[in-house]
Amino acid sequence: PHPAFGTGVRELTRRAAEQRGGVFTVALFGAFSAGKSSFASALLGEAVLPVSPHPTTAAIIRVMAPAGGQRHNTAAVKFKSAEAIREDLAYSFQALGLGTWSETAWLEAVRRLKPEDIPAAGRAHYSFLKAAAAGWTESAGRFGQVEVVEAEMFRSYAANEKKACFVAEIDFYYSCSLTEQGIVLVDTPGADSIHARHTGVTFQYMKDSDAIIFVTYYNHAFSRADKQLLSQLGRMKGSFALDKMFFVVNAADLAASDDELTAVVEHVREGLRTAGIQQPNVFAVSSMRAMAAVQGNVANDPGFTLFRQRFSAFLEQDLGNLAVSSAAAMVKQMHERLFKWTEAAGHNAENAEQRLTALRGRRDAFEQAVAEFVQVDIGREWAQENSELLFHVVQRVRLQALELFAEFFHPSLLQEHNGPLKRNFTVAMRGWLDQISGELERELLATTLRLERKAEALLRREAEAWCRRHEAALEMPLSYTEGETSWNTPTIPEGLLDGGTLEPETYWPIFKNPKTFFEGGGRLQLRAKLEDPLLAKLKKIVEGMETNFREHYEQEIALRKAQTAETFRGLWSEWEQSIQGSKASPEELSHWKSILAQIGRDVEEMEAFYER
Repeated sequence: PHPAFGTGVRELTRRAAEQRGGVFTVALFGAFSAGKSSFASALLGEAVLPVSPHPTTAAIIRVMAPAGGQRHNTAAVKFKSAEAIREDLAYSFQALGLGTWSETAWLEAVRRLKPEDIPAAGRAHYSFLKAAAAGWTESAGRFGQVEVVEAEMFRSYAANEKKACFVAEIDFYYSCSLTEQGIVLVDTPGADSIHARHTGVTFQYMKDSDAIIFVTYYNHAFSRADKQLLSQLGRMKGSFALDKMFFVVNAADLAASDDELTAVVEHVREGLRTAGIQQPNVFAVSSMRAMAAVQGNVANDPGFTLFRQRFSAFLEQDLGNLAVSSAAAMVKQMHERLFKWTEAAGHNAENAEQRLTALRGRRDAFEQAVAEFVQVDIGREWAQENSELLFHVVQRVRLQALELFAEFFHPSLLQEHNGPLKRNFTVAMRGWLDQISGELERELLATTLRLERKAEALLRREAEAWCRRHEAALEMPLSYTEGETSWNTPTIPEGLLDGGTLEPETYWPIFKNPKTFFEGGGRLQLRAKLEDPLLAKLKKIVEGMETNFREHYEQEIALRKAQTAETFRGLWSEWEQSIQGSKASPEELSHWKSILAQIGRDVEEMEAFYER
């Protein structure tokens, strides 16, 4: 094609299809013992992912094809920084009511901990602290480092708690049919691990992954941790261009009959609908039978076979169609501009110099128009959306906090035989606040997606209106193409409800004793005492986040307006070059018209492809 019209149809198609760098990220979510590792191994065709008996400290594991000189069946293990491990230790100390973490005294404090003194809500923290104390001497010198290890050592770092608790993430290089297609399989920490508080990491994988697979076990009810993840997915689902979520019920071979299996799957569907996920894609599979089939011992598991078919179709067709539709839009715009160029070249070749002079005479007007676009104000409408969304966040989190209250301040925890009452009261209070804090963070993160979609819609409206307004006056083709850059998520701190007016010490006097608390109205009194300061705290936090969101997205929107302005300037340069090259002979003009016809056919083929 003519230099003014880019690099050609096939190159544009390639660019659109490779926006992800030729890599598709598939993220696995699910709680401990949900069968994620066995499911992932069945997908990969070999039991390569280790299973830990108590994976409360599991790290993120990415399984990918070897690249950059890495060898098959090796792993790059990235250890936590010294700062990160200290934050984890301090967090668990706080959660267990052990006071302030001290670098010189923590090992002795952990040594004195006894399992019978730990309430159920604190067991994950107890497990982590014991593992960290056991592995401290061996791993303390590795903080912040990356080590490349063989497969056997990788499994040790992934499954041995006293090693795993110091690991941030692992890249496991494994060549198989799945990874060689460019798929990166991400095994995320269990929803009930101590890493579950890192809501921003979980959110980013949900946001950026090309596909999400949530795994639950056949005879397990959804845990509270499961429900947290599913609620987050429900909040985010409407913001995705495609329905990229798959829900797997593992160990379907445990079903005594087809009717029982159907009932379990329907129970899972109902739980998903309750979490806000309508019409979920649910598959009942047996990873054990699927692995046995790979090894040639039994027939394929029908559920796993169905999942593979649907999942492959999603990767090849849905994601492929999305890339092709993007390419088709780009090519269609190129077709329109080339049409206008050939039309101008055919009728006005002799007036090229005059038209070029006239165009350049309009340059100041064009730059003025571009400057006006950069200054266009969508801030008022966007800020109104920001304010309204965050108002509802406060109301939802307040209601969730009140619903969760009885779950944490429960007779099974706050009894004399369960250990020191004051410490257990502190554990209950911390657990409740941590839960509310996590819900608040997840709500805020989901809100950022809605704010991004709102900003995109407002920018598209203004840019398209600008093109319509100036195309005739400038006598040149103008069109708007959305940028390919993703929106940066604003930073949302962890532990938003830590400290301040909701310290357990302040409310401990209300407890008195278990009988008074649970039978004499003490629990209701505590809830009433907490409601107003909690609401005030939520409002204060969200007011601060409203300001942070506004400042963050002002910069993001300004960046996109500047990028769009550069696109408009590129259209000007393209049109100017077109007029300069419009002194085409009849033979050259015929050649360009044949190319125009071919591009038109390419557009039709691509549109037919992704509309199938």
